[in-house]
Amino acid sequence: MRYAIFSDIHGNLEAFQAVLNDITMKTIQNLVFLGDIVGYGANPKECIDLLREKTPAIVAGNHDWGVAGKTNISYFNSVAQVAIEWTISQLNPEDKKFLAQLPLKREEKDFIYTHSTPINPHQWNYIFSEYEAIKNLRALTTKRICFIGHSHIPIVFVLNQSGELLFTTKLSEVILEEKNRYLINVGSVGQPRDGDPRAAYGIFDTEKRTFSLQRVDYDISNAQRKILSANLPPILAKRIGMGW
Repeated sequence: MRYAIFSDIHGNLEAFQAVLNDITMKTIQNLVFLGDIVGYGANPKECIDLLREKTPAIVAGNHDWGVAGKTNISYFNSVAQVAIEWTISQLNPEDKKFLAQLPLKREEKDFIYTHSTPINPHQWNYIFSEYEAIKNLRALTTKRICFIGHSHIPIVFVLNQSGELLFTTKLSEVILEEKNRYLINVGSVGQPRDGDPRAAYGIFDTEKRTFSLQRVDYDISNAQRKILSANLPPILAKRIGMGW
């Protein structure tokens, strides 16, 4: 079974459509989305509608729950707050209900997925430090692979049989050994932050036990134009062009 696993669309319809087009050119059986459909970008409703057409395998992100009123938006920085408030004004009650009902974590046969962390996903913590990585990897028991988003930075953390923490950002093909535990961040569709402005998503092959990161070009200038036309903070247009 081959899964396309993606995260953090953030209302960027151009990036999302490009990723979906790329997925159609590959042999993929299932699509999994790791949260943050909305926030930052100028097409939140269109992204919600398109995602709902493509897959039911969706978890909540912090921006999704912020828009739905389930996470206090004072938690966000000032630019994100402006974007959330604007997004709220663009969505109808059905859209907000859909976002509010998204779960924090889901399980498939071979893996689990969540937006932020497998431990206390409602706290929206980030995994940057060795301590946070090891703590969350040790929490993986019956499922040894967890897919996440949230930081927008693609990386794979590994806890090997000796209890040693390893990581890699070279994700052209990562072999997932059965006795290790893995936290796999698939990056962001709509707002990458690893210095590469192209949209990112991952392919997980359960038979070969491999993960590979995919990068996709999209019409960044049009996405930027729409952000500016919506009177959203200009920094949101600038950063998608730079990948940070």
